[in-house]
Amino acid sequence: MDYTYSPYQGQSYKKTGFKLPKINIPKGVKKWISIIIGMLFAILLVVYLLLGQLRFFANHFFGLTFFSKHYLVLLQNNYELRPDGGFITGYGNIDFFMGFPTNISFKNSYDIDTKSYVIPPYPMEEMLKNEWYQGYTFRDANWNPNFPDSAQELIKFYQEKYPDKKVDGIFVVNFSLIENLVDKLGGIELNGKKLTKKNLFSELEFEVNNIDRHNVEALANRKNVLSDLASQIIKKMKWHPFTAKNALVEGLNDKDLYVWLKNDRLENKLKDKGWANALVLPERSDFLAANLANLGSKKADRYLQTEVDYYANISKEIPEITAEVTLRYPGFTNVYSDNYKGYLRIYIPKNADTVNIPVDSEIKTDGDFKMIGAKIILPAGNKMSLTYTYTLPRTLLLPDEFKLRLIKQSGSEALYKTTVETADGKLMEGDDFEVRENRAMFMGKLERDSDLSLKILPDTTPPYPIEQEFTDLSHINIIWSEPMDSATVLDVNKYSIADLNTKNEQNDNVKVKSAALTQPNVVNLELEGITKQDLESYRIDMNGLKDMSGNLISPNPKSITAVQRFKQQNNLTGIKLNEIPAFAVTDAEIPAGQ
Repeated sequence: MDYTYSPYQGQSYKKTGFKLPKINIPKGVKKWISIIIGMLFAILLVVYLLLGQLRFFANHFFGLTFFSKHYLVLLQNNYELRPDGGFITGYGNIDFFMGFPTNISFKNSYDIDTKSYVIPPYPMEEMLKNEWYQGYTFRDANWNPNFPDSAQELIKFYQEKYPDKKVDGIFVVNFSLIENLVDKLGGIELNGKKLTKKNLFSELEFEVNNIDRHNVEALANRKNVLSDLASQIIKKMKWHPFTAKNALVEGLNDKDLYVWLKNDRLENKLKDKGWANALVLPERSDFLAANLANLGSKKADRYLQTEVDYYANISKEIPEITAEVTLRYPGFTNVYSDNYKGYLRIYIPKNADTVNIPVDSEIKTDGDFKMIGAKIILPAGNKMSLTYTYTLPRTLLLPDEFKLRLIKQSGSEALYKTTVETADGKLMEGDDFEVRENRAMFMGKLERDSDLSLKILPDTTPPYPIEQEFTDLSHINIIWSEPMDSATVLDVNKYSIADLNTKNEQNDNVKVKSAALTQPNVVNLELEGITKQDLESYRIDMNGLKDMSGNLISPNPKSITAVQRFKQQNNLTGIKLNEIPAFAVTDAEIPAGQ
């Protein structure tokens, strides 16, 4: 029983307040309203599901567009390759207020200039400087291969011109994405011309360069055609939203479109998706980024071919890596290109120790990475290769797995060839590689940053001798299929040797005096009691020998045969080759062609 006291007990209490007027809606109308609301909800749900990977932006629509938001759009020409994708040819402003776009405009990147000369990063000034060079500017500030760092530089230059603009994010678009959009949208009309993927580059180059270069106004406005192009593409995207959506998703996944957001939480989500063009070093993994900047070669990257070869030998106690970057520039220069000048940077883990790098390279630590930079001078019709060798601390890698992150440079189409080699007798498996015994290979153009991994399988294969031979009368080398366990192979009691008397009846009483590992897989036996008997055969009995993984020889015990013979030494009637006097052989005494 509840005995709680109430002051209103026994009283009639009536609540007062504002009441909404009662609206009588006929039952038939209610039914139709319910059907319409249900249909709208179903349509919105279908649209949401059709957005696919773009649902990320829908999920954060209010955070990205409500109140007052301002976004910067960068248009990059990746045929003039720069560290973050390409030379910045234009930029756009997009403003939102309470979820609605209030302004979309595009301008020439030369519209943003600096008030005074800013010294650029090395070696930009050295390779670009001429009588018109204006120093480090907004259009060159996408210099850091880690775009979140470049974003801060770009905003600094941008706010010199627009001090009242707070940038909430940056959307970066490569020319390759624009080509793909134009192609998927079936072409667009611009200034009375039909533009397709096939002619878009040449037509825009004509519009941009067909001017009087001594006319200051014409020179300043020569890239305004990009604004008209952007407007036409946006109009057509409105009529083909799902076609456009597919092209945008492709762009996000192949790094022809990427995003930086001021909101740290959302920016981290973009990094996890690979949509931020950020350099992130995974735990317990090797890392390789090859990053090329075109510095004064016009649109030569349209023709340049780049190949990156990566070889990792993880059988060594200290894993050793060799990376080779090959640049091929076939043919001749044309109206769109010059001989290639640029700067190539390689990024590897900062704990790596360099063994061999190109001459005159710049090397420094940059966050989690070690950066190695080299200037590139490559005339058309030539190729060049740069080789980098480095070692990794064993602690950087997992004991039973090898991981490698390869970074695709935004705007590039480099071909990657990767080989990983482990010790003989060990096998590997991995979905990213084609595995052949103790080697694993991957080859292809990277569509995005790629994490490759290999599982190192336990060695269950018994070791076996590949070759055994006398090195001199009292020593025999046994070459094994893989590195051997020193505790067993150095024990002389695990060997016995018998003279088989196949050539003569003289019987040697041979014993193993000592054993040494001259290489991880080579055992040298020192003998006593043996005499010179050319081509005589000896049986070597072995018992209890193991490889480094603890696998016993099979069968155990095992017998092999060594034949007493020795390799002939080069000689010339007793005179050593390096002692032959200069007059000993004349041209006349050498038969023609030998």
